[in-house]
Amino acid sequence: METATNRSKLVGITEITKVYLPISKKRARRFVMLYLDPKIIGNRIYVERDKLESLLSDPDRERFPLSL
Repeated sequence: METATNRSKLVGITEITKVYLPISKKRARRFVMLYLDPKIIGNRIYVERDKLESLLSDPDRERFPLSL
């Protein structure tokens, strides 16, 4: 079990697909670009873990359409 102190503030696309959303990396990149404020560092895309977790746990959000 992970503790909160060992987790980084930023989450990459690979971790999003393994831990948070069971979707492809392509769809995860699309999701991040539409619904969050991504940070591009080098050739990688990162988002803030707190914002991602709050978005996914929001009871008012039921679906996240990717076809916008």
